[in-house]
Amino acid sequence: MVYNILGVSYVRDGKVNNGIAMFEMAVKLQPSYVTTWNNLGDAFENKKGYKAALKAFEEVLLFDPNNKIAWPRRDALKDEVEMCKWVPFKSKKK
Repeated sequence: MVYNILGVSYVRDGKVNNGIAMFEMAVKLQPSYVTTWNNLGDAFENKKGYKAALKAFEEVLLFDPNNKIAWPRRDALKDEVEMCKWVPFKSKKK
């Protein structure tokens, strides 16, 4: 629970990468803690890490199949990930 609270604090301060690290530690220690999975999904989505966010929300639904937060987020992210498959990758190398 402490890692989840730290993660929320980091994300609120704009330190999303630090927040993600805390959420990942929290779910490593307590894999069934759906609040943290939801927070992790939100943090990844904030960074446009749609595949990772989708995975986090799917984890929520494994532990809590009726979770009202995860269902709509998962469905929206599935659409987003599907659309991203068709966007060409632009290399930064010149």
